[in-house]
Amino acid sequence: MNFAKSISYVACFPRTGWIDVKRSNVQSGDVRSRVLYPMMALVSLSAFMSLVYEPDSTLVGCMQYAIIDFTKYFFTFLIASYVLTGFFPAVVKGRQSANKANVVIQYCMVMVIALNIIDNLLPVAFPYLKILYLYVFFVAWKADGYLEIAEGSDKKFLVIAAAMILVIPLVIGILLELGFNLGDK
Repeated sequence: MNFAKSISYVACFPRTGWIDVKRSNVQSGDVRSRVLYPMMALVSLSAFMSLVYEPDSTLVGCMQYAIIDFTKYFFTFLIASYVLTGFFPAVVKGRQSANKANVVIQYCMVMVIALNIIDNLLPVAFPYLKILYLYVFFVAWKADGYLEIAEGSDKKFLVIAAAMILVIPLVIGILLELGFNLGDK
């Protein structure tokens, strides 16, 4: 399966994109090893772009930001996967594995990481890019058909998943920046 095409399709057309993902029977292990982990590596590498654009940047500072970027997304995946797969069976009708919940988490995280990469590559801060992070809520909301959430059932799972994918990296990033004693880029 072409994951770049699949993820971009989910990002552009969430409802039909999730139907396509369901039809393709995507496995979370494949997404994790072929897309999520390489994207985490790319976001770490993109932290070094400040060496090109900012004269005050140092190699050590860029390495610290690379570590922060990788760590916050790695632990976000672990925490979100653990917490959300624990609540997943109560929301879904029928027999269901945690595979679909992990696929939703991973696809949404890839979109957040892609936005972070774009943000790192831009020479100046672009505040309107931050608004696109909220689009993850919409993409996660449209995953109800993929997850086969029962009609009339509460879709809190989708909102909680998107919120965790957006909030956990922020919290971990702030804590690590405090730990590294870093200021603004």
